[in-house]
Amino acid sequence: MVRLAAVAVAAALAALAAVAGATESYYALVENRLPSSGGMDLVCHAVGGNGILTDFSVVPRGHLPRGDAGRRVVELIAEEEDKSKAAKPKPKPAADEIDLAGGHVAFVRCNWAYAGNYLAGIMLMDTRWPEAKKCQEPGGAGGMCRVVFEGQEARLETPDGGVRVFGDLPVKRCRRSWLLFSSECAYPDHPHPYAGRRLGNAFQFFAV
Repeated sequence: MVRLAAVAVAAALAALAAVAGATESYYALVENRLPSSGGMDLVCHAVGGNGILTDFSVVPRGHLPRGDAGRRVVELIAEEEDKSKAAKPKPKPAADEIDLAGGHVAFVRCNWAYAGNYLAGIMLMDTRWPEAKKCQEPGGAGGMCRVVFEGQEARLETPDGGVRVFGDLPVKRCRRSWLLFSSECAYPDHPHPYAGRRLGNAFQFFAV
């Protein structure tokens, strides 16, 4: 209820922002279906490139328990910057913030942690996804798009029944674990590239 209220507030703010420039919103329901009852952690940021603002977006930060209790709504609000107003010079955008066709780009990028496993740069929403337009009607008959963490993969499920795995999860198997450290660990084979950049430990996770 709190998350949905936050989305409603963000949508209202986006409506006000639309007066100054074109605004588009994208929605996804994030679900943790990983087996551990300990849950997983996400630290996310909305990023806009090439003249796009994402200030009013709603993104998950913190602990996500397993199952329904861990569901989080992501709303990515991509607002076209009002070029009529004086603005401070911005640094040159990174390569992943520029659309190859020169269009506007926005995405939600996260750090992911689960049972001593860590990834940086995992995407929960990206306006460049081929399915992005299907994630713009949260109240549609098919419901929201879903970003599901389950087994050894992260996947996108669209309201029309489409499914796309956008990366595997590095769930290592260790013989010994102690606080933040593990030993005698191995990562099983996986059919897809990892959904982000694999990190070695919690210190790297918090430093990114």
